[in-house]
Amino acid sequence: MQYTKQQREEYNRSRALTCANLGITESQYNWFRRIGNQLHSIYEDSCNGLIQYSENKPAEAGSYEALTEPLYEKAEAKAKSLNLYIYFQTDPRGATIYLDREPIAENAYNRASCIW
Repeated sequence: MQYTKQQREEYNRSRALTCANLGITESQYNWFRRIGNQLHSIYEDSCNGLIQYSENKPAEAGSYEALTEPLYEKAEAKAKSLNLYIYFQTDPRGATIYLDREPIAENAYNRASCIW
């Protein structure tokens, strides 16, 4: 996807503010963004019926759970190592990962910092 100079500048400003607010580096922000992009793709495919939930435990290869769980575990571990709390918004119409220094309530996740 191509971005205009203005869009790129806005993204960089937003990322810098989020990094300062959370006390993380741009590299760490970008790491969460890449995980979020992978999850977002899975959420879209699931919403479109291309990925099914696994009714068996352990999750069947290629199922929603088998695809998301390793990413959740990685992101949760990284957030914990940075003393951050993480929330995953599974609706594919918006941002996927939210981070904060305080626990994130499911009904107030939009108060946390959005990784986009």
